[in-house]
Amino acid sequence: MPPFHANSPLSCLLGALTLLMLSQPLVADPRIATDPEALYWQAAMARLEIPIIRSVGGRMRHFTEHCSATAITPGPAMLLLSAWHCFEDYAATQGAIELFTQHSTDTALPLRLIVSGGSMSEDWAILTPLTGNANVINAWIPLSTQPAQRGTRVIAAGFAPLADDAAPERTAETPPTRGLLYDPDCVVVMGNTRPAKSDCIAKKGASGGAILRHTASGSVRVLGVISAGDGESVSYFHPTDTLISRIRSLR
Repeated sequence: MPPFHANSPLSCLLGALTLLMLSQPLVADPRIATDPEALYWQAAMARLEIPIIRSVGGRMRHFTEHCSATAITPGPAMLLLSAWHCFEDYAATQGAIELFTQHSTDTALPLRLIVSGGSMSEDWAILTPLTGNANVINAWIPLSTQPAQRGTRVIAAGFAPLADDAAPERTAETPPTRGLLYDPDCVVVMGNTRPAKSDCIAKKGASGGAILRHTASGSVRVLGVISAGDGESVSYFHPTDTLISRIRSLR
């Protein structure tokens, strides 16, 4: 076999292929942007803006936390499910928790936090509208009565920036446009842990969103609430089958 020279045509070809691979993401983002006119389960998903206070450099500063929520019961006094950590620094004195949907990007529905798990190991929260006027969200998804099981195919859905949040032109005065994005086909990796683990991809802002499973009839159920993840290959979630009796007690 002849020696392999650095300036050979084969070397040049391999170098070009290496540069091409390095310029591409290792894993393509599988998330899909939903159609704002969709009338299926997407209509039960909402975006939250939460006023919070955090210490930065020894000074208390005001921020807005962006998270997601899912309507899990019907009616004007509906219940919505989100994640506890979204409200860890919630400052009620700074204003109400506000809900927006894809259909009501300019109309906020004020919410009240009813109860939460209180820790990352119980990363769930339940909210309800402050008033009976909950017309901005007119769909709901029941909780799954089945526990999360390894290998179950699921959907991970939540609101996140539609463009790169770290783009050079992005400033505090021009926040990113947020929309409902979902990973349409991922699986539960560990279901008997708390939090449970999936290989779904969800980005910042999807916290409080839903891990959904399909039923035999083709409808969906909320299997978990998105808690944490690396944004690349794993998303952790709190299984919701343990919340069914608590939800019933609140109705």
